[in-house]
Amino acid sequence: MIRKISIDQLQPGMYVVDLHKRWLDHSIWIKRFKVRDDEHIWKLKDEGITEVSIDTDRGVDLPAPPPPTIRSDAVEQKFKSLAEIKAEITHTVSLGEERRRATKLLREASDTVTDLMLSARAGRGVDAARLEPVVVKMLESVSRNPDALVPLSRLKSEETYATEHAVATAGLIIAFGRHQGMPEPEIEKLALGTMVKDIGQAAIDARLITKPGMLSQAEFSIVQSHVEEGLAVLEATSHLSATSVSVVLEHHERYNGCGYPYRMAGDEISTAGRMAAIVDTYDAMTSARPYRAALSPSLALRQLYDEGGRQYDPALVAAFVKTVGIYPVGTLVLLESGHLAVVEQLHPDNMLTPIVRVFYHTGRRQYLTTPAEVDLSRKVGNHYGQIVRAESYERWGISPLRWQPA
Repeated sequence: MIRKISIDQLQPGMYVVDLHKRWLDHSIWIKRFKVRDDEHIWKLKDEGITEVSIDTDRGVDLPAPPPPTIRSDAVEQKFKSLAEIKAEITHTVSLGEERRRATKLLREASDTVTDLMLSARAGRGVDAARLEPVVVKMLESVSRNPDALVPLSRLKSEETYATEHAVATAGLIIAFGRHQGMPEPEIEKLALGTMVKDIGQAAIDARLITKPGMLSQAEFSIVQSHVEEGLAVLEATSHLSATSVSVVLEHHERYNGCGYPYRMAGDEISTAGRMAAIVDTYDAMTSARPYRAALSPSLALRQLYDEGGRQYDPALVAAFVKTVGIYPVGTLVLLESGHLAVVEQLHPDNMLTPIVRVFYHTGRRQYLTTPAEVDLSRKVGNHYGQIVRAESYERWGISPLRWQPA
């Protein structure tokens, strides 16, 4: 029997016979196929598929609805489903309000990761479960307003880079997972894995981690050991999911097989590992380190894109670019008029023309009396032109924290 269902009802084992979308609008060339796994479903969602028809004679059918049960109103009220609880929450708040919440949350997350790293360095137990409430709060924050937590997490200090990098990659992978349409429990596992993926660095001399210049082969081998050292510490004290373990073990594997520790390649690397590799590299590139300056987000994305198919999964890199935008919120950009502006809001249908706040004239080297909000996608009313390139806050001596969108 042929049955039409929504993409959210699709399950592994079902046999798809119609995608209900013009073939020009997606890149799936097989018209009829059996759904392999959840990752297969996520890929269909990423192609914009919203409903399909399945053949129940050739694959799994929808489960029969459970028989109706009689429950008292008191019990129904006491045991609300998670979906009902979340439906009662306001999912969208102002950017300014969410930034204030996110600032406190990032501090809480960094403090917790710091405690865990200190415990690992002292040889004490590392209870990764302490991060679970923090991860849930981060997921809720990104759900309410995705342009608050992720841009704020890019702002780091050298003294606390390790913990802030862990938190920033968690924020990125949450946004990445939501964009991919992954279920929330899976996103939480991804985020927990990114928070603890570098816990093994506690066993390595910090001077080696931040050493300028090239490492010797012996030094590089020591640095590489942090992956398995971290898993050993975590396995002794924590019950991590398979997804979280994949993030810890595989975030330094590379698509072409040139990563470490196991030199896995292509689909040998789990989806979690391939996603973690992208967010880990992106956040590292956009952060200032003792041995190099931070890259602008747009330049970092360009380098990731150029390495798609070699070091990184090309399809996931393309999806990540769509997640954060070519000029992510909070990016400093130079306009054709010579003015500097900060990106405040993205247009999903055109990432090259965001809404920006113009606040500085580079020719006169002075701030505008009144910053101007400009929608670069509008053909009328824009006297500043389009974006020439992304700029560095440090180059112009401008505080990135002061000019973050509010």
